[in-house]
Amino acid sequence: MTTEITESVPSWEPIRLTYTKPLFTNQESTLASRQDLWHKFILFGTGQHKRNEILKNVILCCEPEVLLPVMYKQEGPNKSSFLAKCTAATIENFVKQGLRVLMPNDQELCVDVVLGYTDSQDVQLNPQRAVAQALYFRYEPTKKVLNLDDFENEKSLTSIYCPISLHKVLHFVLRCSKMGILGNRDSRLPVRELSLKYNQIIGITLFEKFFNYHLTKLDLRHNQITDVEYLHYFNEFKISELWLDGNPLCEKYNKCQDYIQAVRNVFPHLQKLDGVVIGIEQKFVPNVQRNYLRDGRNTSLVKQFVRHYFTLYDQDDRQIMNGLYERDALYSMTLGHVSNYYHKQFVKMFATNRNLLKFVDYAKCHEFLLRGPEKIISALRSQPPTIHHFKSFHVDLLYEGELDLIISVQGLFSFRAVSCPPMFFNRTFIIMKKEDNEYCITNDQCYLDGNNSLNHSANSDVKSETKIVPKFTPTVFSVSEKDHLLTYMHELTTMNMKFCYQYLDDANWDIRTAITTFMSMYTVNNVPPEAFHKYEPDCINNVHTYV
Repeated sequence: MTTEITESVPSWEPIRLTYTKPLFTNQESTLASRQDLWHKFILFGTGQHKRNEILKNVILCCEPEVLLPVMYKQEGPNKSSFLAKCTAATIENFVKQGLRVLMPNDQELCVDVVLGYTDSQDVQLNPQRAVAQALYFRYEPTKKVLNLDDFENEKSLTSIYCPISLHKVLHFVLRCSKMGILGNRDSRLPVRELSLKYNQIIGITLFEKFFNYHLTKLDLRHNQITDVEYLHYFNEFKISELWLDGNPLCEKYNKCQDYIQAVRNVFPHLQKLDGVVIGIEQKFVPNVQRNYLRDGRNTSLVKQFVRHYFTLYDQDDRQIMNGLYERDALYSMTLGHVSNYYHKQFVKMFATNRNLLKFVDYAKCHEFLLRGPEKIISALRSQPPTIHHFKSFHVDLLYEGELDLIISVQGLFSFRAVSCPPMFFNRTFIIMKKEDNEYCITNDQCYLDGNNSLNHSANSDVKSETKIVPKFTPTVFSVSEKDHLLTYMHELTTMNMKFCYQYLDDANWDIRTAITTFMSMYTVNNVPPEAFHKYEPDCINNVHTYV
């Protein structure tokens, strides 16, 4: 008895459609309609165009069908490719357009399509399931909030291009959301609040009722909407709160009332527009926002700076803040009203109070304006340990230039030594861009007040916060930071730069560890004499090349 061994042979033969002779016969249609196969799209003439621009125009060519590009790859200076599963109608639409994609300025990309390039065994990716899973994590069932902000850059969909600024893609995503949130496609989405910020949306045109009638809040900030009429899809919902900041339509109206009226024509149940209550007398009610970050371009930078600064400030030893302040930075601190007994005991340690209303000797006015990181950090280290309550923070971006930002932060903080009510603070920073895309503080004005009712709206948030300071492990990688630490180590130990570099490098650029190691070796006379030899300029250059 013999056993015959056979190799698995594909049940299809790939067919290549080329832009030089775009044909779509029955044979190609049969292969294109198989849902177990991936097709490869090869794009020519892509060199000067960006990925998202290319793929967005490819998707537009396939309308009214839906195409989701997967695994985009740059194969050469003027050639790229991606994979997709799609219907035969999608390929046919492409062929009817000559397998060409129209780009801005009337430029064209040529496209070849390899039908049946590979099967689902080789590429085990289900775009619909992946999108549904991403939407599951973007839905908050308790508050019924669906967050689709910047969905094009969703981290879990790195290999799938899914721009919801296109109507058909948004329709596809919302259908997937039914599967991800409800597990079926028949029911409507239980959403009260829908957020669609930063998606380059021009308008929303959908021909399916996706949401139930509980949808009342809609956030469309920082998109490309030019006319509120493009949002008529939401006319049937009782939208009571709407955000449209950062859209071109906001610049169309010279008068505030004209803007409100135009929006109300589409959203008749509106009560709050861009954070402002409408329909009541507004003469004495200013527009107040919790955080004012202008057009949002520097939001990420501001958040990173605020979190980084106050995390370092709350560490046990504020020496770790070395490097945050620019060489000629200025710092001043002012104390307001302090009535609590514990607060009074602690603020005695703030020896640099520059409150002009309480000055007796005005000669100290200049003395208490601290200049340079050494004096500033020394003053900060003398202050008692604190814990800042991030949930109470209000952040305003007062100014943004090419090289500098002015940031105002106010909120509550507590002293860690005893249990006492939090104090109020307001700090205004000027930060300036340096080399290596880093920022340093050039001016820091600090105001403290014992009357935390100035920020009473955040007191409830403070109660739920823990008093454990997050552990911070410093990492230093940039040339300028290492330069600063080398100089500091040299001035402190008088060793030459070569040995300073060795000590810091061995300590993974942790200045405290490097100094501790030096002191322990110095006390037992274990530091070699050549560590204190003067060095030539060439030696300095060599050290910098090591860095």
